Amino acid sequence: MSLKEKLQGKFIVLDGPDGCGKTAQLELLAAHLGGHGIPTVQTNDPGGTRIGEQISSLLKYDAKGHMDAVTEAMLFMASRTQLVAEVVKPALEAGKTVLCDRFISSTCAYQGSNGYPVEKIIELGRFAVGNVWPDLTVIIDVPVEEARERTGHKRYQKTKVNHKDANQGYLFKNVVADRFDSRTLEYHRKVRKWFLKIGEYYPGIVKMVDGRGDIDTVHKSILQLISEVSFT
Repeated sequence: MSLKEKLQGKFIVLDGPDGCGKTAQLELLAAHLGGHGIPTVQTNDPGGTRIGEQISSLLKYDAKGHMDAVTEAMLFMASRTQLVAEVVKPALEAGKTVLCDRFISSTCAYQGSNGYPVEKIIELGRFAVGNVWPDLTVIIDVPVEEARERTGHKRYQKTKVNHKDANQGYLFKNVVADRFDSRTLEYHRKVRKWFLKIGEYYPGIVKMVDGRGDIDTVHKSILQLISEVSFT
């Protein structure tokens, strides 16, 4: 079976902690598949649609006051419902390969770290997206301290907070922290732990990739993984 035949109508997600490099890797993967004549649709979660981008803005920057973990989870799911209906499902039905930056796996890790039971997240996800779950979820794993430095955070220095639950400084003056970037190192360590064990309970195929290498090395690891994985 050719790679094109193998990936026809498949839904692939790249996910992992902030700073793992998933967005850059998604771009490289899309370019690689396109170079092999594989029609792809590239999208992101939350967002990917006009309605989804509005929800994303609310989640990341515009919310006023403390947001409950359940509220967060339901807003993420609302964005995904729109994304699946408007982008993912039509593309899959047309035989295209959908590449998505984050999906329900992120809610399991981030809202799970906030104490929301992952089994309820999965249940809510099934209601939100029906049977349109990723055929393959690739978690790019990077130690939290390294990932945080990649996103412009200083490792130890404390400074003025951007949000009340923040305690990290920034290496770059132009860093704009969202509600999730600015949470504590301990919170992000919990997030990484949830990502590392996500294969124990998450639907579909879940694979881990070491994200500590240079961008080309990680890209080759993802391509190797995709070439070896069996969807049957």
